[in-house]
Parts: sequence; C-alpha cells; structure tokens
Amino acid sequence: METISVRIEDIRGLDFFGRILKENRSKTLRTLVDEGKKAKAIDLYKKKKVSLGLGAKLAGVTISEFIDLLKKYNIRLNLELEDVKEALNTAERVL
Repeated sequence: METISVRIEDIRGLDFFGRILKENRSKTLRTLVDEGKKAKAIDLYKKKKVSLGLGAKLAGVTISEFIDLLKKYNIRLNLELEDVKEALNTAERVL
C-alpha cells in the first residue's frame, strides 16, 4: 500500500464523519474515498462513458458486485442484444 498526503480544508467535517462512523481520520478518509470511487464509477457508467467491466474496475469491485450497485440505485444496464450474445458465446467457449 502506498501512502499519500492530502490537504483537507474542512477537517472538522472529516472529524464529524469519523465520530458518526466511530473511525479515526485515516479510516474515515479511506471509507469516503472508497464510497466516492463507487459513486463516480456509477455516474460514469450511467452517462455511458465507461463499460460495465471498466465501471467495476474503477469502483474496485467485481462485475457482479457492480451490477448489484447499479440495481441498488435503479440504474439500467447499458447492454445491447449483441453484447449479451457475445458474452453468452464467450461463456460457452470457456465453460
């Protein structure tokens, strides 16, 4: 794991999150970054700027978990019939 330095203008806001989450500053910041990555990946997918696979990679989750996140926020999959057929053909070859 790599360490980076970040300047935070609203440190009281971070501490407020930390008190609610019962976490120290480092853990709170990691939690917020993780949730922010997921939210941004979902937003990019919704705007059709990234694929399902890239969205999952950006969010730091599996494709299945990313699909679950999309479902949680009522976001439809950006799949065309040809995409589904190609995925099924690939699955048949692999399995």
